[in-house]
Amino acid sequence: MTRAFAHLAKGEWSAALHDHPLAPLLAAELALLWAAWGAAAAGLVRLPALVKPEVTALAHLAVLVAVWLGRMATGTLV
Repeated sequence: MTRAFAHLAKGEWSAALHDHPLAPLLAAELALLWAAWGAAAAGLVRLPALVKPEVTALAHLAVLVAVWLGRMATGTLV
């Protein structure tokens, strides 16, 4: 995923998707969560339970493991 984020930083979306299919989605989600937590810290909004760090971390772990197993099974894990 590190190489995929490096490609995203350079604007190379197709290369990022090739390296890891979830990298653009995770980058967008992290940006949105960062903005939401900043707004919550400023007292502008209240975050729902699904935005709690523990819940999102477990959800990400489950999805990343599923993608990793799928790529390993198809031989596309580089």
